[in-house]
Amino acid sequence: MKKILFVCTGNTCRSPMAAALFNRLAAASGIGYEAASAGLAATEGSPASASAIKAMEGYPGADLSCHTSRRLTYADIKEASLVLTMERAHRQYILSMYPEAHQKVFTLKEYVYGADGDITDPYGGDEAVYRHCAGILSKAVEKLAEKLK
Repeated sequence: MKKILFVCTGNTCRSPMAAALFNRLAAASGIGYEAASAGLAATEGSPASASAIKAMEGYPGADLSCHTSRRLTYADIKEASLVLTMERAHRQYILSMYPEAHQKVFTLKEYVYGADGDITDPYGGDEAVYRHCAGILSKAVEKLAEKLK
């Protein structure tokens, strides 16, 4: 099975939501991919943000209640078929550390829509901000699953 890695800053909001949403679709469609997530500045072992967990309640099968954050490693980059970041700055940082990965590191919006852009960090926002972010991620991940079929 091929692996997709979603990357954000702290691995408590965007990337775990994206991975959970993708895995929910991948399981239903059998596309041969699975997703994981990591953060560039993650504190190892932190839970997903309470608001991210709540936002995922609207997407059955995308449960973050058992998620624990982890920091991006070289092994993650090496093992992934595709690395999708939430921001251009994340992509730049990864490519500065691992230039050999240039053919598989993109922002999520760049890979899915062909137009570069960031997915705004909901951290610190209210539940409506998290739900909005989850909606953006859900649409992007649906397009991603279609593209990978």
